[in-house]
Amino acid sequence: METAKTKPSATKFVTVPILAKQLGIKYHALLRAVNAGLVPSYKPFGDRRLVKRAEVIEFIERTREGGAA
Repeated sequence: METAKTKPSATKFVTVPILAKQLGIKYHALLRAVNAGLVPSYKPFGDRRLVKRAEVIEFIERTREGGAA
């Protein structure tokens, strides 16, 4: 049986602090985007906010400035 580390799924739900750490961005920057409604969040089981990795990456790509396309 193989025991290889897998990459996080693009559709996986994760908490804001965990995803911020995985993406190498500031927790508070991501939290501000979530609070402003710029990034969708989900609260399926109470107060813990979850975000989809793919939606956060899509938001970051939409806000890109400069550089070659």
